[in-house]
Amino acid sequence: MNQLVLRTLLAQVGVEVTCVDNGELAVAAAATGDWDAILMDVQMPVMDGPTATRLIREWERAEGHRRTPIIALTANAMAHHAAEYTAAGMDILVPKPLELERLLIAIQTVLDEADAEQLDIVSCA
Repeated sequence: MNQLVLRTLLAQVGVEVTCVDNGELAVAAAATGDWDAILMDVQMPVMDGPTATRLIREWERAEGHRRTPIIALTANAMAHHAAEYTAAGMDILVPKPLELERLLIAIQTVLDEADAEQLDIVSCA
């Protein structure tokens, strides 16, 4: 599912999405906003999702910033892959091909009772 489709589907349920094109831009975006969650593709150009996530987590710790939930989007959902993503600091994994209902459940899970109409999410690649 590409960024435009993802943004359109999530907008239909009241989620505002900001998209970036690679992992390096994801790290920069994470540092510029107070995001409710980050949707992080695992395989991206320039910098992969796990590397970007590790850098975001380092920035959060260094700056005393709250921990933003990061949802991994990946076709590699086997147990050893999931362990790698968790070790990098990703909070939950949503397998590809993406199903909107499954993605929405993941978003609700990481946000604990947040109001879906007020979500700001950055989607990476």
